[in-house]
Amino acid sequence: MVTGGGTGIGRALCAELARRGLHVLAVGRRAEPLRALASRYPQRIEPLVADVASPEGRAAVAAALGADAKVRFLVHNAATLEPIGPLHDLCPEALRAHLAVNLEGPLFLTQRLLPLLAGGRVLHVSSGAAHHAYAGWGPYCMSKAALHMLYQVWREELSDHAIRIGSARPGVVDTPMQALIRATPSERFAGVARFERLHREGRLRRPEEVAQFLAWLLLATDDAAFEAAEWDIGAHEAQWRAFGKDDIHQGG
Repeated sequence: MVTGGGTGIGRALCAELARRGLHVLAVGRRAEPLRALASRYPQRIEPLVADVASPEGRAAVAAALGADAKVRFLVHNAATLEPIGPLHDLCPEALRAHLAVNLEGPLFLTQRLLPLLAGGRVLHVSSGAAHHAYAGWGPYCMSKAALHMLYQVWREELSDHAIRIGSARPGVVDTPMQALIRATPSERFAGVARFERLHREGRLRRPEEVAQFLAWLLLATDDAAFEAAEWDIGAHEAQWRAFGKDDIHQGG
């Protein structure tokens, strides 16, 4: 199961896992991108329109799976960058809405699906912003830092439950979020010029590359390595790029 499955990294990961023969529940808020994705792999990808930031959306996910389902992988990819701007402009309602997506969604969806996850893996899609402050990205930096801690707390609490928790940083990726960054005025985000330059120089990773990296983490790393520390896409590039296209074993 992949949240945020309609676009960007989530869409690419759903396709990568389906291509490797897995059945994928692709969850997102918009029907049309999900339908278009599912049409590529009609026997492998099941689309589900649900907002995992809301209790109703998480209930819809649980209902779609059913009480007897077994979830081998749960990938928390859905995230928002907005609101962008200085903290002195931030209002409580905007922060709560942001945290509902980036923190409450992963926390309470994992909590809801725990009975279905025995022997499975949960993967948080993290960010360098979890470890580095960016002026104008206050909510995003805070929520990703909290997500990083959430991964560590789950890891401690689930150590005796045969559920493995991992976290991965995908780098700077050519996704709709990057387009939003480049469209942000510099007075709202002072670092926009760096991302404009990376795009101009062709230095953004393709979502398909990130999907291969995440598939390698899910399918080929052993349990201890998977959850030992947050993974960075550049640190093990040779291994994930060499990951066989038809290799779907899971490390034990």
